[in-house]
Amino acid sequence: MDFRVIISSTKSYKIVLAIAIAFLLMLSSISYRQINNLEKSADLVSSSLLIEKEINNLFSKFSLVEAAEYKALIVKDTTLADTYKDYKREIEISLHNLTELTKEVPEQQQYIDSTVQFKDSLHAIVTRLNKYRYHLLEASEEEVIKEVSALSSVVQRLKLFKSGMSKKREAIFKERMIAYKTETFFTPFISLLLALFSLIIFWLAFRKINNSRKKLVSTQAFVESIVTTSNNLITYFRPLRDENGKVIDFIFEYASNKIEDMTGTSAQDIVGQRLSQAYPSTFTNGISEMYINCLETGKSQQLTSHYTFNNEGKWLKSVASKLEGGVNVTTIDVTQEKERNENLRNLNNSLFLKNAILNNAEVMAKIGSFSTYLENGETDMSDNLYTMLGCKPNDFEASFEKLSSFVHPDDKIKFEKSTSKNLKAKGITEANYRVITKNRKVKHFKSATLTIMEHGKEKMVGVLQDVTESIKKDKKLKKRNKELKRSNAELESFNRVVSHDLQEPLRKIQMFISLLSETEGTAFSDKSLTYFNKIDTSANRMQMLIKNLLSYSRIDSTHENFERIDLNKKLEKVQDNLSERLKEANVKIVKTELPIIKGIPFQMEQLFNNLISNAIKYRSLTGPAKILIDASKVYKDQIPFNFLKTSNSYHKIVVSDNGIGFDQENADKIFDIFERLHQKNEYSGTGIGLAICKKIVENHHGFIHASSEPNKGSIFYIYLPA
Repeated sequence: MDFRVIISSTKSYKIVLAIAIAFLLMLSSISYRQINNLEKSADLVSSSLLIEKEINNLFSKFSLVEAAEYKALIVKDTTLADTYKDYKREIEISLHNLTELTKEVPEQQQYIDSTVQFKDSLHAIVTRLNKYRYHLLEASEEEVIKEVSALSSVVQRLKLFKSGMSKKREAIFKERMIAYKTETFFTPFISLLLALFSLIIFWLAFRKINNSRKKLVSTQAFVESIVTTSNNLITYFRPLRDENGKVIDFIFEYASNKIEDMTGTSAQDIVGQRLSQAYPSTFTNGISEMYINCLETGKSQQLTSHYTFNNEGKWLKSVASKLEGGVNVTTIDVTQEKERNENLRNLNNSLFLKNAILNNAEVMAKIGSFSTYLENGETDMSDNLYTMLGCKPNDFEASFEKLSSFVHPDDKIKFEKSTSKNLKAKGITEANYRVITKNRKVKHFKSATLTIMEHGKEKMVGVLQDVTESIKKDKKLKKRNKELKRSNAELESFNRVVSHDLQEPLRKIQMFISLLSETEGTAFSDKSLTYFNKIDTSANRMQMLIKNLLSYSRIDSTHENFERIDLNKKLEKVQDNLSERLKEANVKIVKTELPIIKGIPFQMEQLFNNLISNAIKYRSLTGPAKILIDASKVYKDQIPFNFLKTSNSYHKIVVSDNGIGFDQENADKIFDIFERLHQKNEYSGTGIGLAICKKIVENHHGFIHASSEPNKGSIFYIYLPA
């Protein structure tokens, strides 16, 4: 134990001071009591001497009375009566004094009481002797002698009382002298001890004050060092009051050097100035009101305000406390703290928004999550997981056991195996199982769980997805796929029938038509020739229809054969194939540079072939026909048409003509299979060409749209992924 620390502590000095004061008070009390006892002893000794004096005085009077009586009897003195009266009065006074002096001594009081009785007997004898002497009573000599003998006996008894009282007085006197001597011995000693102790206390107090002064100097230097090196600004203001005592301003009495770093003004320049002159903004931002409130209430106040010094904004926190009639203020630059708090607030808002988005995403995706510590079973479940189980959030205390209780009885073994596998595996474990919700509905869940280490503890985290609808759709999809396979098989069978079984009789019909035309053509009547030509036209139209149906049915959505295609080359090939028709119809094609895309080459050829053939067929006969083909690249947000956009940008290909056009209300109808806007006798065709174009574009994840007005031509907009 370090006693120096105990001795030097303020608490220890307080305890020592309290003990010293108590001891000093005790010594003072003892000294005071000793002096009082000394005075009492002196009084008692004096009283003993006075008692002795009064005893001698009293009994000397009795002796004088006896002597005077004897004298009077012998010499026949007649003046004894007056003398006796004086003695009697003096005896009464002496008895009274003696009674007062001995009232604290019961034994002496007993002697006095007996003396009073014999005094009365003495008085009676003296009175009778006086009467005998003055012949007031007749008495014989024997009676007188008897009275004198009685007088002598009373006086003797009184002398015995005197002797007893003297002995008692001597005993008491001895006791009081002993007490007096004791008191006279201890009283100076106690006084000396009191003086010595007072000197010791004075020395200790002086030492403490001197040490405190040294510590105060050291502390003052330490505080000055702290104030000088502190990042905080320390200021002291003296209030400036008006004639009514109301605070109207403050004067800078002290400012640490930090004020120059904060405000750009040195401490020497600011001391002595008014607050309103140095920083006027303090009278509008609540600072001055805070100082005044601090002065009036005596309670510490604090306020954070914004300042601008040298065109630089700062946030300063001021803490004011009352000190000796003024205000001591500690100012802290909290600009960075404010910025951090603002950043933290923005981060919290962002986190809250992300959590809200995540919660909404869980709801939208029918996903819930959980986590559980394997050591203590502490589990946390997301709100949407409760909802997925048919419960309200926090409807029950989260635990892995409670979560497992919702698993369908038939899937319990599968669930337990999956959990055991997850604990052993290092990666993600997936599983599918059914659950029975609170409202007894059966749902299909898909889980992905992973065991990780967090804070040195194993923790299982998992994501559960409600795939009930997905499984139902999968079942429907499997059923539709089965139906589609059957439909595709039937379509393939149809294609075989069309490509072989239908075309074979048609080729024979066309062959016989050709033979009849060559051998019997001149023998036909005009009516028969008309019928024959209609048969030939119908057969050709039937052949074209079968060909187009085969083309339409063979366009599928597989992308395995997608390759880079230069559309300029494909368009050139189509132009070459249609050169005779273009020349015959006097149609001119004008094009810009076309892009390179990924697609199926023959389908792109067929797309351009059908569009150009369509423009040739429905050209205007009132002027030269023209086909314009233009291409550009656009972003998906620039496309005004609503379709599934799988790419960020698209190639926009525009094919326009100046043909006969059509009503815009038929813009969608023209892409339907077998749809025609004109009669067969007006324009030839099968009504499949544009349907093939739409199927080709959609097969390439694109979109085709037509825009037209009657007699103003048509425009076809084609969008293909870039």
